[in-house]
Amino acid sequence: MDATFITWIALFWIPAITCVFLVWYFLHRARHKERLMMMEKGIDPQTHAYAGKRFRFPWAKFGIIIMGLSVGLIIISILVSLKALDGGGNALPLAILGICGGASMVLANRLDNDTNRS
Repeated sequence: MDATFITWIALFWIPAITCVFLVWYFLHRARHKERLMMMEKGIDPQTHAYAGKRFRFPWAKFGIIIMGLSVGLIIISILVSLKALDGGGNALPLAILGICGGASMVLANRLDNDTNRS
């Protein structure tokens, strides 16, 4: 095997799998403790636990953030093709991407709050 392949596995996949396992473990442990506390208080965990608390991934927020980052990348690529970023340093493209990403997060949060109010 190639040394870079083994290094890539060691630096990426092993920590990633470890992180996923630890997230699962601590979530499982927290749910178990919650269930035990409900039993100690005399509450039936089957009737009260997680009633209507299903996790829904916020696809609209995720899409808005991806679109904001894409707009930032388009702006950066236009400025690079016009050679407007030659004297600006290396921080300017990152700043443009950060501003566009942050603005999209603010917009996504604002839209989410508006839909929760109505």
